Amino acid sequence: MLEVENKLALLDLPYVVLYEIFSYLSIADLGRLAQVCRSLRVISGHDTVWRKTSECFINVHVDKYIATSTRENENHERYFAVSIKEQCHISYNWTHGHCQDITLKKFGVHLIPWIQLDDDLLYIAQGCVIKGHQVLLKKRGYMRQPRVNLTGHHRDVCRFAVHGDQVVAGGRDGVVLVWNKETGELLQNLSGCNDEATCVDMTDDVIIAGTRDGYVNMWNKTSDECTQSLAVQDRVWSIQISPCQSYFASGTSCITNRQPLKLWDIQSGKMTGILGQNYRKGAGILDIQWETPSTLLACGYDSFIRLWDTRTSYQTPALTFEEPDNYTFYCMQSDNKYLIASGSSNCGMARLWDKRRVNVMQNIYVGRNSWSPVYSLQFNTIHLYAALSNGLHVLNFI
Repeated sequence: MLEVENKLALLDLPYVVLYEIFSYLSIADLGRLAQVCRSLRVISGHDTVWRKTSECFINVHVDKYIATSTRENENHERYFAVSIKEQCHISYNWTHGHCQDITLKKFGVHLIPWIQLDDDLLYIAQGCVIKGHQVLLKKRGYMRQPRVNLTGHHRDVCRFAVHGDQVVAGGRDGVVLVWNKETGELLQNLSGCNDEATCVDMTDDVIIAGTRDGYVNMWNKTSDECTQSLAVQDRVWSIQISPCQSYFASGTSCITNRQPLKLWDIQSGKMTGILGQNYRKGAGILDIQWETPSTLLACGYDSFIRLWDTRTSYQTPALTFEEPDNYTFYCMQSDNKYLIASGSSNCGMARLWDKRRVNVMQNIYVGRNSWSPVYSLQFNTIHLYAALSNGLHVLNFI
């Protein structure tokens, strides 16, 4: 009798070995492999296989669990993680501008809104109230009924920031308020601003606010009294604290002082550096975002987005992106990797930038022939939320 030789089949290998082998395949080869059988389809779609491939995609988070709700009923929410393979597919839509524009909310009056995305909640400043809405995977983007309402301001909220379990906001009434973001309970009512509190941020111990009359005020969380008041000598439009929480960046209007972007030490209150030189008059900084403790993005009236690296130079930015039509940049957000999304004064124009390119990657008009600037925007893997003067919109990239 002939003896049958025992041959090792591909699927007899341990999954860990298969993951490593398949991770070297191209996207086209992974697609062909997935068509062979169900087992190979499951294995070829595993996160470990797609981790290396995802390194060249924008807005893909391989080290973050992205949970998204799929139901609108609060009593029957269902969450699942977006796989790396699916994130790569969605990233292709971002790169090529494939999205659907949906109106989430229309405002009764024209506003200058500010929004911030915090995990599964989208906070929006609408007049003197900040509302927190549950984010959804569905095309509509979020629950219409807010989960929390943050009230207490008597005039419009200029800007706010979410840190930990708290929200801090500054308003045109010159008051800085702090709430618990889950319950909406007002925790602190801070005075000391003689003019509008145009921008705010906070650490675990300190609250910082910039004012229209050219001051940066600081409070300890344990006290309602203003501990420091720094004279910036120009209107303060933006404040952003470094991730290490030891210093912060301030952006001013560049009217009376031609050095609009400065770094400050939080503990001593002393200025530690000035970023850039030869700014023209009026080239104010409207938005700042720290990517790491040593790198930050800044944009504003001079139609440039600049990436600064404090380890290399305070005078020359590491990267520069210019608005093609010379419009003002009101806001921006980075995925801390390759993608930058910006909102400009150009009639609802949102632009997507890839740091590996010089020119704009995609131009997207938000709001269907809207004449409003994009005052604020935030994005996650699936959605880009844009706040215009007449309403809130979402771009769905699924």
